[in-house]
Amino acid sequence: MFRPDLSPAGINKRHKEVLTLGFWADYLLDCEEKATAVCLEDLMMFATGLTAVPPAGMTPPPCIQFLSVSPFPVANTCANTLKLPICDSYSIFKANMDFGIQNAPGFGCS
Repeated sequence: MFRPDLSPAGINKRHKEVLTLGFWADYLLDCEEKATAVCLEDLMMFATGLTAVPPAGMTPPPCIQFLSVSPFPVANTCANTLKLPICDSYSIFKANMDFGIQNAPGFGCS
């Protein structure tokens, strides 16, 4: 559902972004299987401000960007943009995603 905004092919940064997309796919599976501290609804709330996809879809379409300056995820719910941290291993990525999402201020929803 989230469209990645990748650097052009041939740029060194692209390799790290593709690796991070693999971590993202694994993280989504872990969320679905309840192997993380957050669930898919928490992840959606963090990234979009919604707990589920509306029947009419989302405008603008959700996208993924990449962060090299922060170890934790950042979201812009107005633009439906999720910025993923670039990490060297999945275990670090997962721990940083869990921490970032759990400690982000929400919209007063519980």
